Amino acid sequence: MNLDKLQINACIRTGWQALDLGFQMARAWFRPLFLAGMLPMLPLALVLLPVFWDSPFWALAIIWWLAPFWERLPLFIASRKLFDEDAGLWTSMKSFPLEDILPWLLWRRFSLQRAFDNPVTVLEGLKGGARRQRLRVLHGKYSDVALGNQFVCLCFELLVAFGIALTLDFFIPESLGLEVYDKFDDLTLVGEWMFTLSGLLAIAVIMPFHGMAGFALYLNRRIELEAWDIEISFRNLANRKRSDGTPSAGLLASLMLALLVSLAVPGNAEAAHDRASAAQLIDEVLQGEDFGKERTVRKWRFKDWSEEIEEESFPEWLIELLEWWEENVAWSTDFSGAAAWLKILLVLLFLGFVAYLLHRYRGPLARLGRQPSEEAPPEVLFGLDVTPQSLPADVPAQVMRLWGENASREALGLLYRASLSRLIDKYEFAFRSSYTEAECASLVKARGIDSLTDYFWRLTRVWRQLAYGHQLPAKDEVQQLCQAWTSELSDGPE
Repeated sequence: MNLDKLQINACIRTGWQALDLGFQMARAWFRPLFLAGMLPMLPLALVLLPVFWDSPFWALAIIWWLAPFWERLPLFIASRKLFDEDAGLWTSMKSFPLEDILPWLLWRRFSLQRAFDNPVTVLEGLKGGARRQRLRVLHGKYSDVALGNQFVCLCFELLVAFGIALTLDFFIPESLGLEVYDKFDDLTLVGEWMFTLSGLLAIAVIMPFHGMAGFALYLNRRIELEAWDIEISFRNLANRKRSDGTPSAGLLASLMLALLVSLAVPGNAEAAHDRASAAQLIDEVLQGEDFGKERTVRKWRFKDWSEEIEEESFPEWLIELLEWWEENVAWSTDFSGAAAWLKILLVLLFLGFVAYLLHRYRGPLARLGRQPSEEAPPEVLFGLDVTPQSLPADVPAQVMRLWGENASREALGLLYRASLSRLIDKYEFAFRSSYTEAECASLVKARGIDSLTDYFWRLTRVWRQLAYGHQLPAKDEVQQLCQAWTSELSDGPE
């Protein structure tokens, strides 16, 4: 993987921006990706369509079920084009990736994040526990976006299929005598063939967009985790330094200074003493509350529960469900019974939606009935005392008095810790002692109070510039912050 030849801008994007990048990649490489998905599908279609001549929807269903197989070659070609490598269609077909294909055609066929997970199998070649561990790392905050990509592309497949079929139906001359619907408004054999061919074309057209959107989401997550953008920036900087030819005087001075420092390093005994002190300090930090705490978790389980995995008989409730289904759903030997298949589709969609909701909100559901943990608010944040007792009666007046005495750091420190104290006491914000300034500001923003958010973000920016950057704000800006503190956080009526 040569990042110098990366064909996209390596920067961190939001999930939806990554999907947009994937659609742009599909547009730029549409012809080879379309052919890569269509050509392997074509021989099987030419075999299945004559076999299911009277019920061509079966051929469409089989080809649709094999979608994870057809998506592999376009993904493989796109991964080569991404790094400006030779990605000829016939050359890529010789190295067609077939690893771990059977699970993708069985239980993983129901995956709602298939396009996002495909690169882990096809490109990284991971299986089993290594694959599951890798997916846990990659999914992160993008699981919902991957699900949205799957749902949107499925809707577009249906729209394109029905659009092509209805367009053909609209333009077929009546003189040909081709009837798409019979007198009961059911599809004729001609209509089934027309919708089948339209569905095959829709699968091939949408496949590049679906695959590239998931691939771009995967790339965005890797850029975020592995800092590709920083690595590329360092490489460009090194190339510019290398192109200068001769080392600069500053570089020579740095080398000389490093040599002198290395000569002045103390002996091994002192170095061992420093390592021992550092190890002791690390142990003390790791034993703090921020790096480890114990908690008791209570949950329900059956009596005489065995942790060992035992073979279980077939569930009775599933047998009853199948018996009810056989009695109440009118099965058909072909796809002419549209109502029966519509029932199946609706029930499967409903069960899938319920399963998704249970998975999506498993955290809140697991917390139902638990007693909320009562944690005392911190008394010190960032080294600042945020207890109400430490604040003066008139905070803005005290801030301006300190500012007039050229004690700018003490003035803004008082305003900042007073704001934190009132946010904890008045608005009941659950700040933790391990939070940073940015995390506190993000927590305030999540509350959704615009005026309070604007004030606290401005104050955080000014405080950080002074505390870490030693940049003094203007007096007018400090006065405005004091006025905003009076309107947002004072003890007056809200």
